[in-house]
Amino acid sequence: MAQTKVYLVHLRRPRSARINPNEQRDDPFYELGSFGCTGCHSKNLFSAQYADDLEGSRLGFIQGGRMGSRLVFLSPPITVQKWSDRCEAKWTPAKMPFKYADAPILVRHGHASDFPKIELFARQTKRSTLEGGLSSRFRSRTEPLTEKLAAEVISVYETYRATAPRAAIASTYDEALPYSPPKIDRQRKSTYQRRIKELTGDTKSQHIKCKSGCNRFLKSKQKSKRCNQQ
Repeated sequence: MAQTKVYLVHLRRPRSARINPNEQRDDPFYELGSFGCTGCHSKNLFSAQYADDLEGSRLGFIQGGRMGSRLVFLSPPITVQKWSDRCEAKWTPAKMPFKYADAPILVRHGHASDFPKIELFARQTKRSTLEGGLSSRFRSRTEPLTEKLAAEVISVYETYRATAPRAAIASTYDEALPYSPPKIDRQRKSTYQRRIKELTGDTKSQHIKCKSGCNRFLKSKQKSKRCNQQ
């Protein structure tokens, strides 16, 4: 029986309000079982050329922060939607990730890893910190983990997930981040639908009811537009 392939996806940290006051993170859409529609990693692992390699694999999402690099989510086996310039991974059932502070530790300076083989792998990179070594290994990596590393990731994550209290699981996307970005999208399903329409080329006007209660037509490519009544 073939070993399930596992790819680790290194997610960037959100920028602070000082650097970018309009920073707002979208991907992964955990609650919708999707990653990649925004073009994240489209220049490496989620380039359309890797669609066949990704099919049926599992994605482990690494989130860095002040409390180390943590595995916030390991997806079920994915199906791959191939767009013109990128891939989108989709999985069922859709589940929310760990809260960042409660996720198992991949590497953290001065602390033991929950994944000893992954820590050793990170140490083999000539970087001043374990977090830096892990980032160098996976920021643009397009190869799956070896069977031994994949087996460790699956075993440890699933053990943690099976025994985790409900309080350790994120209720909203931003809880899986080390800190909240300046802006938080509370209409993520609508955001996802808009992004997919952009990928399919559907930019026709849609009838949208605004928060103020009025109705107007907005193009799906527009990120936002205020009503005169707001």
